[in-house]
Amino acid sequence: MKEVLRACKKCKLLTIEKTCPIHGSEKTTEEWSGFVLVSEPSESIIAQKAGIKLAGMYAIKVRM
Repeated sequence: MKEVLRACKKCKLLTIEKTCPIHGSEKTTEEWSGFVLVSEPSESIIAQKAGIKLAGMYAIKVRM
């Protein structure tokens, strides 16, 4: 079965889980577009402007 990436509605983290691994109870959605890969959030201007504190893949736009 093909794994589908899902985005957390709150922090936009991309995961294959149906709930966010950071927020626990926050549900994820398949309705997202674009992504950014952050490897070193403390040194990334984009991560700082987006409020990203943890390394990972994040959606740029998430439909709620």
